[in-house]
Amino acid sequence: MNGSPDTAQPVALVIQRRIADDGFAAFARWNGEVGEVLKSWPGFLSQEVVPPQPPAHVDWVTIVRFASSAAARAWLQSEVRTKLIGQVQRYFVGSEDVHILPDTGVQRDSAVSAVISFKVPAGLEDAFLTWQQRIQAAEAEFKGFLRHKIERPIPGLHDEWIVILSFDSDANLNAWLDSSLRQTLLREGARFNADMNVKRASYGFNFWFPSGKTKAPEQGPALIWKSNLIVLLVLYPVVYLWGYFISHPLIDSHGVPIWLSLFVGNLVSTQLLGWWLVPAAFRALDWWVTPKATLGRQIAGYALLATLYAALMGLYALLLAWHWGR
Repeated sequence: MNGSPDTAQPVALVIQRRIADDGFAAFARWNGEVGEVLKSWPGFLSQEVVPPQPPAHVDWVTIVRFASSAAARAWLQSEVRTKLIGQVQRYFVGSEDVHILPDTGVQRDSAVSAVISFKVPAGLEDAFLTWQQRIQAAEAEFKGFLRHKIERPIPGLHDEWIVILSFDSDANLNAWLDSSLRQTLLREGARFNADMNVKRASYGFNFWFPSGKTKAPEQGPALIWKSNLIVLLVLYPVVYLWGYFISHPLIDSHGVPIWLSLFVGNLVSTQLLGWWLVPAAFRALDWWVTPKATLGRQIAGYALLATLYAALMGLYALLLAWHWGR
């Protein structure tokens, strides 16, 4: 990308990253934090995050829509984003793949795609397009073919030629990608393939141009359920320990109104949870939160939480019995 004049139309910033298995939960939480920061970013329109679907699709994909390419570039080059990346970079496997494409407002579909980028030598653009026409004609003969879209380089946005190839299923896309006919065509276009990069994605071509009319998908009910259980695990002891050791003896007993005491308690509790306790609990239980956890780990995680809940309730009961027995 360079400093060419800005384009007026909205753009879609598409980022693909491969994340280590042990970073799944941390990266999912991190995406939520990034979304909150983006809400106040000038020119931000919407964000969608698609988790990987292994074994065929191993990358996380983030699509961030901006009102202009200037806003997208400002976000990409900002210190804010650099600091956020630093929080999870240890989980990155390889480098991130970034494209900024014009946003045409087309709805998402349920197909699957291969996103192929080329660096075409100067003067060979027409030959490249002729070669792509031959490839598209061959693709159209394969079962499940949907579309073959070519994005030219856009000054200030991306220097590569981008081909977005869509089929109706992984099996049909694989049949084309692995076919001997495609290998023959690639050999014929070897002069264009030196920097060719192929990325797989579990969505169709239209996904690159989301309309913003549909909400970004949640991370899934299982993750939300587990997250709520972890929050409860740290919230419960904070609330009763604050009430027993701080609020009752130091605040309520001095005539502070209950509405003010409750507000102070909630303020302290939320800060403790948000900054330290909940992140620490998620790190400790990362082996259970990840969707890839085995059945044995799933059961062990629930058993551990049930034991901790019982221990906390028992401790609170003992504190109350000791207090009233004095």
